[in-house]
Amino acid sequence: MKPVLFITATVKEMKAAIGGLGALPRLEQGRVAAHHVKGRECLLLVTGIGVVNAALALGSALAGAEFCGAVVAGVAGTFLPDVYPVGSACFVKTEIWPEYGLKRAGGIDPGGIGFCLGRAAGEDIWDRVGLETDFTKLGLKNPENIDTAVSLTVSGVTGSAEGADVLLKKYDAGIENMEGFAVAYGCALKGLPVCEVRTISNLVGSRRAEDWNLGAAFGKLGSVCSSLF
Repeated sequence: MKPVLFITATVKEMKAAIGGLGALPRLEQGRVAAHHVKGRECLLLVTGIGVVNAALALGSALAGAEFCGAVVAGVAGTFLPDVYPVGSACFVKTEIWPEYGLKRAGGIDPGGIGFCLGRAAGEDIWDRVGLETDFTKLGLKNPENIDTAVSLTVSGVTGSAEGADVLLKKYDAGIENMEGFAVAYGCALKGLPVCEVRTISNLVGSRRAEDWNLGAAFGKLGSVCSSLF
């Protein structure tokens, strides 16, 4: 089986995700590094933060390497702390990019400019892409008792409770991240499966220290990603 491309936004997230399974190779933003985890051939890619960095890094990887699909791993914020509490984990089933389309008084209409982003599997892609939640299709294991979530990929982190409430009401999403849609869309165009693991580091819309716990999110990321191998 071809290698699986393992993607994080930052070196810290890569170290948290699989650093506990053995010494990692040198990691540089935008550069693919070969690695083996428990005998499974992997390619590691640190993209940098945000949709632009993620798209550029994935494009470079697609042009220079062959892989069977991708796993995106990282931290995220929660819109629904009762469902996805800080320190918990989820697998993403749908990525939404809420910033594509025509800006109207009531928000952004993804079809408002009349042009979809592209087509994959015979369907137009506007502001959302479905992801794979069966990790066995990438030659990995399926961890048990992990919830699935709909995720928003944003360019600017939501910094107020009012902003979080607007997004929650419009999209009914559970979590917020900054890279997932770019990877899901890019791989969809190539017909490659993508799985996404997110652990919750904070409450969306809050900058209060008591609503954040990066340490718990990093620890959970390591335990979940370790169970994939």
